[in-house]
Amino acid sequence: MTAQQPSPWPRRLRRVALALLLLIALVAVLFIGVTPTVEPRARPTARDIAAARGIWSQIEAVRAPDKPVRIRLDSKAISGLTALASDATGKARFDGAVDGGVLAAKASIALPLGLWINADASVTGRHGGFPAYRLKVGRVSFPPVAGRWFAELGRWVLRLKGVNIPPLDTIVRQVSVTEHAVLADLALTGSSGMVHGLISAAGQTVDAPLVSAIYCRIAAAEKETPAKTLSELVARTFARAQASETQAQTRAAFVALSFYVVGEQAEALVPKAAVLAKACPRPGRAITLQQREDLAKHWAFSAGLTAVLGEDTTSSLGEWKELRDSLPEGSGFSFIDLAADRSGMQTALRALDPASAAQTLAALRKAGEDDLLPQALLREPEGLSETSFVDRYGGLDRKHYREAVIAIDRVLAQNRGAN
Repeated sequence: MTAQQPSPWPRRLRRVALALLLLIALVAVLFIGVTPTVEPRARPTARDIAAARGIWSQIEAVRAPDKPVRIRLDSKAISGLTALASDATGKARFDGAVDGGVLAAKASIALPLGLWINADASVTGRHGGFPAYRLKVGRVSFPPVAGRWFAELGRWVLRLKGVNIPPLDTIVRQVSVTEHAVLADLALTGSSGMVHGLISAAGQTVDAPLVSAIYCRIAAAEKETPAKTLSELVARTFARAQASETQAQTRAAFVALSFYVVGEQAEALVPKAAVLAKACPRPGRAITLQQREDLAKHWAFSAGLTAVLGEDTTSSLGEWKELRDSLPEGSGFSFIDLAADRSGMQTALRALDPASAAQTLAALRKAGEDDLLPQALLREPEGLSETSFVDRYGGLDRKHYREAVIAIDRVLAQNRGAN
């Protein structure tokens, strides 16, 4: 009787596993590094905000369907955009400039274990349609044609997420890199819709019909018995919330609340819900927090933003808004506004955290004005010009500013403990 031959499968599996390990090692060697090529960026300044806003103003200036918009980007504008992009992500660094007829951009993306993916891209000359660009990722340089493949891949992924991105050559009609600037003809019909789609793709999945249902319930109740303050409206919004409330329900409630208090600006959070909510017209009464309509909007919008986009993005957007206000045409940097932002953000975070959700929802059902924004924080500085803000606090990444934010958070925490 012959002995049974051993199965060849264990040996084959070992070979496959070894091949996969070698492939992973090769990819790591080629594309991953231990140090970033982009230096840490300072946090954005008011001038960075102004540069980015100037670009958006160029886009908004032309509303005609299918008419290309001529956008001009110099190194100052590119620096502003990359500063905002770096600040918004928190885990990636971006830099770029145009000089000597070359547009050059760099990115360093943080990975676990202190590793990085580094990428460089450059464009020269004049291009009809989407430009051919040179791309290097890690140690691998790709030919210009591959740059378009990567761009098409990104467009395909976004379309899978529901973002309506037209063909690349439809959006980008022409690009010309001059000695010290980039001129781009962009056809951005429906640009607002694309922006809304990108926000939705970047954030948490939100139940649009549920948002609409909660919004309509708020609107109906307001029609019968109008609320005068944000605390009344918050209590009404969460009146039916139970300890077993799901994250999806809580998330939808914060978004619906922001729709009602803020209006059109908040609709970008969940555009599909905004369309459904049009069936329930909002009464025209303003909602206030501590007798100020702007503070109610700050609180509610930050809570809705947090529910969709999370803490880091919400915190950055609130600070960018105050930097923009510090410019000559604005109302000034306001730490009171910032306190309302942080209170709304922290409330949403606690309500969405399973460890604190039940306690937070119970507190919201009986919330008063001081629970949402303590009166002690109404004494914070506001109306600061860019110069005054820089003189007193330096910038968003300076010690004096960080200490001011920590002090606000301390008051909010003490207020929660007292209640």
